[in-house]
Formats: sequence, structure tokens, C-alpha cells
Amino acid sequence: MSSDSNEFYEDKEKIRQALKLERYICPHKEINYPCVVCKDCREMDLKQFPLKNGFIEKTRNSSLISLILEMRDPFDDMLLKRLSFALAEATGIVQKEAEPGFSITFYVSEALLEKVTEIDKLIDFIADFQHKFLSETIAARSALNKWERSTTTRLLWEMSIK
Repeated sequence: MSSDSNEFYEDKEKIRQALKLERYICPHKEINYPCVVCKDCREMDLKQFPLKNGFIEKTRNSSLISLILEMRDPFDDMLLKRLSFALAEATGIVQKEAEPGFSITFYVSEALLEKVTEIDKLIDFIADFQHKFLSETIAARSALNKWERSTTTRLLWEMSIK
């Protein structure tokens, strides 16, 4: 097994550990408030784990998993910002703004995990996000190129230029 393969499986296990969360009623706020957002008391039990291309902050009831993605150009940046915003709006699993120094931050709370039917799929998704994002940007570039060709052809036809 290659070094990259080992790191991938190690990262996957760290993500698995980051998703082992429990319901916790904050003694200060008296609700199940996400400790990873608050970080105001000792009861939060903060643990930190480095990843190959990122970092995990885990508390009793919530985790932040921040990744650094290889971005090729401003188009990738724009796509990631739009995707992050859409995922944040749809599920709350991605922060609209990544933690400083990172490309994307996944926010997972104990309450969110109650809605997840297959934890292993979520772990795989986060662990393989760089690859998934790359394949999606290739599809986006292809769609944009197709639009450019068809629009150019149509506009040239409208101008009566061959």
C-alpha cells in the first residue's frame, strides 16, 4: 500500500473519530449548543487532529473538519464558493465561509448526525472531497465550453457570419 493510500485511510479514521459525537447540554446555555462553535468552557473536551490536507477540531457534540483543496484558477475558487454556500443553505454541513487558511470547512453536530442515515457515506464524502470536487469542476468546465460553442455558433448565425 502506498504512502498516499495509508494517509487516506488514516485521515478517514480521524474523520470517523470526529463524527463520534454525543448529545451534550451546555451547563452555561442549558441547551445542546455546539461546543466547537462556542469553545468557552473546559467541559467542551477539545481535541485536534491534523489531516494530510487539513485539520479537525472535535468537541463533545460537534466537529469542524477543514480542508485545503488544490485550486487551479479563479474559476475553481468561484465554483467552491458557490458550492459551499449551496451546501450550507441546503444542509448546514458546510460553513458558508471556511475557517481561516482553509478552502472548505465541514461543520458536523450531534443534531445533524441524527439526520444522516449512512455515516460511512458521509465519512467517504468528506475524505474524498478533493477528488469529488475536481471531477465536478471538470464537468462544470465541460458544460461551460459546450455553452460557449453553441452560443458562438448561434450568434454568428444571427449575424449572418460563416
